[in-house]
Amino acid sequence: MIRVAVGVLQRDDGRTLLMQRLPGTFREGQWECPGGKIEAGEDSLQALVRELHEELGIKVGNARPRITLRHAYPEKTVLLEVWQVTQFTGQPHNLEGHQLRWVTPAELRRSETLDADRPIITSLELPDTYVITPTLATDDASESAQWLKQLELTLDQGVSLLQLRCPGWSPANFARLAKTVARYCDASGTKLLLNGDPEQVLSLSEKLGAAGCHFPVRYLDRLTGMQRPDGLLIGASCHSAAELAAAASADVDFCVLGPVLPTASHRQRSALNWPGFEDAVKKANLPVFALGGLAAGDLETAWQRGAQGVAGISGFWSRRSTSLNQHR
Repeated sequence: MIRVAVGVLQRDDGRTLLMQRLPGTFREGQWECPGGKIEAGEDSLQALVRELHEELGIKVGNARPRITLRHAYPEKTVLLEVWQVTQFTGQPHNLEGHQLRWVTPAELRRSETLDADRPIITSLELPDTYVITPTLATDDASESAQWLKQLELTLDQGVSLLQLRCPGWSPANFARLAKTVARYCDASGTKLLLNGDPEQVLSLSEKLGAAGCHFPVRYLDRLTGMQRPDGLLIGASCHSAAELAAAASADVDFCVLGPVLPTASHRQRSALNWPGFEDAVKKANLPVFALGGLAAGDLETAWQRGAQGVAGISGFWSRRSTSLNQHR
């Protein structure tokens, strides 16, 4: 297996730097994030700094882990250790003959990138925090009004990805609530994912114009072979490395994994703790949010442990003093 250090460089306008592979090289003409092989005696960050200086003429100041990916091509298997370059000096320019271009998020998805890089694109389309709604116990009008007020306060913090979760609700009641929540999310520019039975929420998401769906792990086997509306974002809740592997096999876009820390809502499950989380995520091959006992203040730790970001309920729901504006 070939270890490769990969750098994600983004400008303030949201464009990402891509580099075209040279003629005569593996997968010539395709596009990728810049980087190169990790040499003997180097760690991943050292290789990143060296490669970006050799290829682009820049000096990396700061970088954080983004995602680790394994991909098996017919010719070889690669392990991509991907870094988000958060600070560099110099203007990236072509030193080795590669064509370079800065692309918008929409262009990034349409670009002819290497197969191994596709999960990187998904990671870049996801935010750093993923907010999950607390369960609304009933559809009582007074309780619903208070819950919706809390939702409005939460969205006002800058939430960009929200999961609506109401286990035990009837399909009709959940659909009514989802319709209302979708209006709130549309007004705030928040992507909404609906949690539930695939037969119910796949069609409801498409009907409401929601961004996608989120499924408990017990539903993953039912996803195989199911017709999915084009463009829907699919997430899954997992609690172990084995469940992450099952989610990847079901072709979901991302997962949440937890509980990382002990929580009152998951007393029946042992906490993974950060070392257990990190070990599982290294084998996941897709973006994974850390879940369980976490808040926005845990984001830096989550990044260092290989997470896409942090997800949760109580740590994010209706906390006026905490901004959830996304870091990149």
